[in-house]
Amino acid sequence: MDAFVSSILPMSMLESIAATPFGPLALPALLATVTASLVAFSVPGAVNAMSFLSGLVLGVAGILVVSLGVLAGSHLLFLVTRRWLGERMQRQFGERLQGVQEHLARKGPIYVVGARLGAVPHAVVTAGCAATPISARAFLAASLLGMLPGICLAVLAGSAI
Repeated sequence: MDAFVSSILPMSMLESIAATPFGPLALPALLATVTASLVAFSVPGAVNAMSFLSGLVLGVAGILVVSLGVLAGSHLLFLVTRRWLGERMQRQFGERLQGVQEHLARKGPIYVVGARLGAVPHAVVTAGCAATPISARAFLAASLLGMLPGICLAVLAGSAI
């Protein structure tokens, strides 16, 4: 099994990064940066794949690394989408969305947690929330709470190999 994993993943490259003097910091930083980039570009399945890889390389500490990467990528995507989409939605729908926006301002984080637990695509949840008045802080907290069970499962599966 170890030979199979080594043939698929760039384990020799990761091992050489870990062997450098800054390896204990460079490898988690690299994994968090790659995770943030993939999440910010809305690559489907990126969170699970990076969680599994982080678990394989870092063990249980991969939970923290992937969580930081997911938060950074989600926040970046949220802010860019809000800037691009928010004004257009207001111009196009204006008064018709007022009731929905008031409701989502109060109960938005509950819907975000449910959508994350229900595996709604990341780009759909982020774009939908960016068009509403939900605060960035509430969005990030709800996203982390909703994605943390899946991240933990994938990291633990990766660390078991």
